[in-house]
Order: sequence, then structure tokens, then C-alpha cells
Amino acid sequence: MVAVPDYVAANARRGLDLLEYAGAGLRPKTVREARSMAAGSVTPDKVMRMAAWFARHASDLRNEDANAFLRGKSERPTAGQVAWLLWGGDLGDNRERAMRWAEQKRDSLIESGELSKADGKRVAVGTSVQYAVPKPPDSTQYATGIVTAIETSGTVKVGQETRDGSRVDPAATIQVFARDGDTLIETDRKVVRNVSELRVIPNIEDRIEKEVSAAVGRRLSTLVAEHNEKYGSTASKRVNRRMLEAVFARGIGAYRTNPGSVRPTVTSAEQWAYGRVNAFMTAVRTGRFPRTAFDQDLLPDGHPLSSKD
Repeated sequence: MVAVPDYVAANARRGLDLLEYAGAGLRPKTVREARSMAAGSVTPDKVMRMAAWFARHASDLRNEDANAFLRGKSERPTAGQVAWLLWGGDLGDNRERAMRWAEQKRDSLIESGELSKADGKRVAVGTSVQYAVPKPPDSTQYATGIVTAIETSGTVKVGQETRDGSRVDPAATIQVFARDGDTLIETDRKVVRNVSELRVIPNIEDRIEKEVSAAVGRRLSTLVAEHNEKYGSTASKRVNRRMLEAVFARGIGAYRTNPGSVRPTVTSAEQWAYGRVNAFMTAVRTGRFPRTAFDQDLLPDGHPLSSKD
């Protein structure tokens, strides 16, 4: 265990006293670690995470409600302020000193060998990895993916998640795959994690389902031909079978990894995947998705919604 400064312990105790204002997003692990911090110590792993957490959440303190609490015009702290305290941070003028302490302590623990530096050399674009997905009160599960980008500086945002990249602990963007027995299927989900949160696994390329069934292939080919006959005179509206196969495969993956989003009338993964293909082709044709946009990286070159460079 690592002893924390008195002010870090005091901040954690204050955060614990304000738990009623913490908000629904507070994790039980954060509370457990805050109790240990309030008693005077944390694990080396917590020190590693503290520096990155403070850098990532500094903006949570910059709003009118937070300022009102600091000025004494409100007795209610924001959820972000409570979280900041639970991680040992000050709310006033010295709000960055806990982060600076954590950075210095992290580096000294690495130099002394008490803390392992994230092995960025083992993780590169194309590396197969797994990362923890807490499922309280059930046991933690592990998701599988392939690294698609590495950043050693700045803040990386993917969806609603952010991580701060550094040479000590780079931020990795990961394409997530769903399990279907021994087979893996590409999903429409990407996440960002620090390298220290990942474990490298044997290459999964040979386990990825790359081809659709013959029946699905024939149907997709028919959709391609019918669409291009009507709308394919413009390059930005032309589709091909490979494009639709990728959309279909991601639909299968989404059905299996996020069943809560599937409407009750959908009875199979293929039905969900075909619905995804139809919505995708609507976006190609009209320039608008029926609902939330998806698979924009698969849209034809020149399409106004395409995310391709």
C-alpha cells in the first residue's frame, strides 16, 4: 500500500460525507477505494489511475452549479465535485495538487519497480487484446477486440468514453468483436482504454467470421443490383456486396452483444442484421438515417455522411 498525503485523505473523507449527492454513475469500487484513501493509503494501481482520472475529469468542475457550491450560494455539490473529492482532489484553488502528487508518486513507483510501466511496446495497431467489463453484482467479464489506433498524448474520445494518452500509458482505440462459440463477429462498437487496462491475447484473426452464408450472399447481391440500377448513376450512392456484408456482420454482432437494444418483434440475429442493411441503404439513398447514424465508415466515397477521410 502507498501512504497518501493528509489533504488527500481529508478530501476522501469529505467526499464520503457527501455521497448522497454523488449521482447514479458512481461505482462501488470508487467508494471502496475512497474509504481506504480516507484511512491513509491506496494501492499502487490506484496511484496509476489517479493521475489519468484527474486529467480526464477536470472539466467536470467547470460549470455554474459547481461554482455556486464553491461560492457558498448552494449547499448542494455537483456529482462531479463529489467524485473529485472521492479521488482525493481539492475543490478550491489547489484542485490540481492531488493530480501532481499522483503523477510524481506513479513515476517513483515505476522507477523503484513497485509499479509496472504499461508495456506500450507489446500493444500496437493490429494487436489482439481483452479488457475488463465490470458487471456488478455479477463477476467481471472480458471483452475481446483488436487495437485500431494508439495515442501517446492528448485526450482520446470514443463514444462517451475518454482516456488520456501518454508515453507511460498510451490510449488505445479498440474494435470490439462478439463471441459466437469459438467464432468472433465484428460489432459496430469501438472503445478506448489505456494500455495498462489491456491484456494481450493470441491473434484472433483466424477466429473472425469473414463470410456470410450463401443464402445471405445471394440476397445481398440482389439488393446491390436493384439499388444500383435505380440510384447507382451517382458514385456517392453506389453500393457493393462487400459493403453490405460488413453492415450485415456488424448487425449480427450488435444483436448478440447488445440484446437490450433489439425490438421485441425481432426474433433472430439475421432479421436484425437485414434491418440494419435496409436502414443503411436508406441512408445511402436519401442522405439520412431512419434513426441513429451507424457504419458511416462503410458509406460510399463522397457520400455526405461518410466518416472516411
